[in-house]
Amino acid sequence: MFLLFPKKIRITTSLTAKQCREKMTRDMVEYTRRPSLVAASSFIKAHRLENCYYGSCVKKDGVINSEIFYHRAKKHDGSSAGFFGTVTKTEDGKGAVIEGMIRRTAWSMAMISTWFTVTFLFAVLLTVLKITIGAVVTLGVMAAGIVLMTYDRSESYIRDYLKQFEDIGKS
Repeated sequence: MFLLFPKKIRITTSLTAKQCREKMTRDMVEYTRRPSLVAASSFIKAHRLENCYYGSCVKKDGVINSEIFYHRAKKHDGSSAGFFGTVTKTEDGKGAVIEGMIRRTAWSMAMISTWFTVTFLFAVLLTVLKITIGAVVTLGVMAAGIVLMTYDRSESYIRDYLKQFEDIGKS
């Protein structure tokens, strides 16, 4: 699925906020994303042969902040989509609301924007120089690059994982 813009998600469950947090920490490999390539590389190497959810679930000021990502075996998926949101109590206190966005990290969005800008400017330059075939090829390379950068199935994995909480509330 292609993911360029954040998608809001809101799930109401009968589990309490504490139970949601415990389930998330039980299901996920604890990992806090850092802008360090060494840390990301060592995490991916440690889990290269397994499919797993990873992220963090931290309680701060009575609100549970969570980040959830999905790692596929034998893939280097540091730019995959993730869930960034909160778990809060419902107004009646009998359940919890998981609310947030499924989006790409800021780093991957910056790389997509840079790719678009550089290839677009190169295509404009080729058009000004009246090299139209080169401009068309460059626009094709730009489109192919954006498709490759935005296509992955991690959004559907994350959405399915969060739907488990909703299903728990229905049963």
